[in-house]
Amino acid sequence: MKDQAMIQTAFEPETGISVITWDTPNSPVNIKNRAAIAAFVAAVAEAIGNASVKGVIVTSAKKDFISGGDLDELRQVQTPAEATALVREIGQSLRRIETSGKPFVAALNGSAMGGGLEVALACHRRIAADDPALRLAFPEVTLGLIPGAGGTQRLPRLICIARSMPLLMEGRPVNVQEALKIGLIDEVVDRTALMDAARRWIASAPEAVQPWDRKQYALPEFHPQSPEGRNFFFAAWPALRRKTLVADAAPGTILQVLHHGLERGIDAGLRIEAMHFAAVASSRSAKNKIRTQYYAANAARNLKARPKDVAKFEPGRVGVIGAGLMGNGIAYCLARAGVAVTLVDVSEDRLEKARDQLHRNGLKAVERGALSQSKLDQLMSLIGTTTDVAGLAGCDVVFEAVVEIESVKHDVISRAAAVLSADALIATNTSTLPISNLAGASSSPGNLIGMHFFAPVDRMPLLEVIRGPQTTDTTLARALDVAKLMGKTPIIVRDGRGFFTSRVVASYTREALLLLSEGVPPQVVDNAALAAGMPIGPLAMADQTSLDLLYDILGSVAGPDRQLDHHARSLEVLHRLSGRLGRLGRKASAGIYDYGPDGSRTVWSGLSAQYPAKKAGSDVQEIQHRLLHIQAIETIRAMEDGIIVNASDADLGSVLGWAFPAHHGGVLSYVDGIGAGPFAEQCKALAETCGDRFAPPPRLLAMAGSRERFHEL
Repeated sequence: MKDQAMIQTAFEPETGISVITWDTPNSPVNIKNRAAIAAFVAAVAEAIGNASVKGVIVTSAKKDFISGGDLDELRQVQTPAEATALVREIGQSLRRIETSGKPFVAALNGSAMGGGLEVALACHRRIAADDPALRLAFPEVTLGLIPGAGGTQRLPRLICIARSMPLLMEGRPVNVQEALKIGLIDEVVDRTALMDAARRWIASAPEAVQPWDRKQYALPEFHPQSPEGRNFFFAAWPALRRKTLVADAAPGTILQVLHHGLERGIDAGLRIEAMHFAAVASSRSAKNKIRTQYYAANAARNLKARPKDVAKFEPGRVGVIGAGLMGNGIAYCLARAGVAVTLVDVSEDRLEKARDQLHRNGLKAVERGALSQSKLDQLMSLIGTTTDVAGLAGCDVVFEAVVEIESVKHDVISRAAAVLSADALIATNTSTLPISNLAGASSSPGNLIGMHFFAPVDRMPLLEVIRGPQTTDTTLARALDVAKLMGKTPIIVRDGRGFFTSRVVASYTREALLLLSEGVPPQVVDNAALAAGMPIGPLAMADQTSLDLLYDILGSVAGPDRQLDHHARSLEVLHRLSGRLGRLGRKASAGIYDYGPDGSRTVWSGLSAQYPAKKAGSDVQEIQHRLLHIQAIETIRAMEDGIIVNASDADLGSVLGWAFPAHHGGVLSYVDGIGAGPFAEQCKALAETCGDRFAPPPRLLAMAGSRERFHEL
């Protein structure tokens, strides 16, 4: 066996087969970095040039096949030319594989992602191990990138444009059976038979020609310039723009590369892809997404901030108090992870409804392919119910998920603590109430911690972990271990009203209500937010939350400051609409908007009489600045208050928690994109016209003076 840095090659004289094995040293996965690419290119050239080699198997020594490109190298790229250099050699090598005349087979022992799947697609055959955990995916778009070594050109030429769209445009993974069904792989065998199946195929003396290199080749299903193709792309562009912004370049670039690349031959298509990859890979949007949704997310998931000297915690049984939306979701995630759960509520009727809802949610997961029926049956068997808090005795962890009223939570925590052991972890799922006020309900206040989940709990990855003044390192470490067990992405914040996420979201919602009070039409406010990249307009979201509940939430976050002008004016809007006029929001079919029985939404005709316009016309850019800038200002103030320390956690929380526009990289990356100096000046201008809430915080002014950034890259 010959070792070429990260690639091992072995020639089998008896079969005439060369086996090229990816094996990145000191790494759990194979990464396509410069060293590995150079070694692979050399190994391919040697196999093709050696007359004794009759065929080649490409496989992996790791658990998985190849995970994709090296993001450390990619984020250093500053220009399109530098990005092109990263993929040029591998692109040429993959094309050489296809045209060599020698059969290449990818033996997929595990998952192939991004650039790893591109290697497999360039081989003349793909054989996969029959492993339910094996996934094939092009996740580039989720990081602001597009495939750069043929993914956008080979995949649709193999399985058709329409089937390729969700894989390329959404990054959706497929399992081994689905991949076989759509023609992405050719054969599925037992893991122990994988290499023998690959040898057998080569021994059959196949014609080593890709479909797209054959004469008379035609794209499966339809060509971009056929009537079907024109209709497909004609519909795809507006559908894309309804979901993504032009500033989020990757999805639109993929659609463009599909359209223009597939009109031409494979070599021209590969050149078009490489050119557009270079432009996207060197863009600010890609760097922002990579920094937040890869590096920051991985650091959080890997518990980088976990206290190191605490033993790993594995709970045997967990209690959940409150069988409503949040409590049900928490119980579901725990049982999905294989943990026994005791669910507590005040009546058998509520518990029965909760079990029905849990089962319905599980059936939906089965329909999506996220859960097997046997796994659902196991999940349901792990959830027990009781109306007696004493049933929590023996639990290692208890989650409190009752109504957001401090006195109710205090009582529930007190009763739970009375039946638990002295070292049991108690987690409160509060979104606004200070942990310091709730800790006194427990005889062991150091064991209490905030764990703020987001709805729907089984789908939303973010978990805001709130450390109270008395919370111990052991409690924090255990809470993070439970978060990882549940598959959550945790950020750690300190105690304070609204913590981080609710505090900043409140500032955003409040600003929208202030615009409404100034007579700006709600559809103008909401459309400005949508155009800026928010997933839903803040006033439509207010109706969905319900205006009476929102009054309580904003009042709770404001605390003793609720008499300040901007707090008082926003609360007045909510009180007038919900309290005096009975317009509670969507649940009453009447709020800021009116709602028809068919779900249609129209602006309430009486709104302008309540809040007449204070000036003619609306400056959309000013509205967008007010809505986005206030979130950044509040985040910086939260950092000054010590609520959140890590800028990466702030960005991650904003993207995963309330869907701050991902192409900005998060709420603080948004400031970096503008520059601290220009951003501070824009805030000063807003403060003059809108009020002191826009006054630049001291930290921002200091950054502006020193040209400091929140992030290096």
